[in-house]
Amino acid sequence: RAVHLRSIDVPHLPCAGKSESDGTPGDPAAFGLFLPKDQDVGLSPSYSYANFAAGIIAGAMLGYSASLLGSNKSDVRGITSETPDKKVHCVALTGGPCGGKSTSLRAFSKELEERGYNVYRAPEVPTILISGGCAYPGIDGGEMLFAYESHLMDLQLQIEKSFKGIAESTGKPCVVVMDRGLLDIKAYIPEDKWNELLKRKNWTEEYLLGRYDMVLHLVTAANGAEKFYTKSNNAARTETPAEARALDDKLIKSWQNHKRHAIIDNSSDFQGKLDRATTAVIAMLDSQDSK
Repeated sequence: RAVHLRSIDVPHLPCAGKSESDGTPGDPAAFGLFLPKDQDVGLSPSYSYANFAAGIIAGAMLGYSASLLGSNKSDVRGITSETPDKKVHCVALTGGPCGGKSTSLRAFSKELEERGYNVYRAPEVPTILISGGCAYPGIDGGEMLFAYESHLMDLQLQIEKSFKGIAESTGKPCVVVMDRGLLDIKAYIPEDKWNELLKRKNWTEEYLLGRYDMVLHLVTAANGAEKFYTKSNNAARTETPAEARALDDKLIKSWQNHKRHAIIDNSSDFQGKLDRATTAVIAMLDSQDSK
C-alpha cells in the first residue's frame, strides 16, 4: 500500500523534567539515537520533530510488516529483538509529572558513557501521540480510552523492540532507557479495562515486568518540592499538583512487583536527587555485569 507523508509543523516542545536547579529545557537531541552526538545539525524545531515523527511511524510500519511475514521474534533483516543479551540492559524510567526524568536521563547517561556503555534513549510514547494530535480521552473515556491505550501499547512495544534490536546488533555493552514503560499504562486506565487489555493481547504483568532490568521512579515535584512543580515545560502535562501526587502513587503501585524498583524522592535538593538516581542505575549495572 502506498503511503504519502506530508510535512507537518509541530511546535517546539521542551523535554519533560526541566532542571529545577538551572532551568535549562531539553531539545530533540535528548533522544540520542536520531541526532549526532556533539554536533549542531542546524535543524529548525519543526523540521526535526516532523522527521522524528516520520521515523517513528516508519519504524512501526516496518515492525508490522515483519509480523505479517510471520517474523514476530526479529525484524526483516534478521536482528533478534526479543532474545535476552547480557550486554544490553533495559531501564524503565518513570515517575509522576515534573519529577525530573529528562534531566536525570541526561545526567546518568553522561556517567554511563564515561564508563564505556552505549546509551540509547527511547522517547516517551504518550508525548509522541499527544504532540501529534492524539488527545488522551481521560480516565472515563470508555471505549475511546481502551482503543487509545491499546494502540499506545502497540507503539510502545515496537519502539522497545527496535531500540533493543539496534543495541544488540552492536555487540557492545549498552543501556536502553525507556522513557516510561508498559506498566505505566496501568495508571491511566480503570483496572477492569487494564485486565481486558492484557487478556486481548495475551500478556501478563509478569511478562511486562520481565522486559526491564530496572524501574527507576522519580517522584513528582508536587510531593515534597511543590514550589518547583510546573506545567510550563511540557505541553502534554495538564495535571494539578494534587492530580500529580495521585498519579505518582498509582505509578508506584503499578510497578511495585518489580524486583529492582528504585524510588527517588525529593528528600534532598535537586542535584542530590539526580545523584541518587545515577547511583541506583550504576548499582544495577554492577550487579548485572558481575553475574
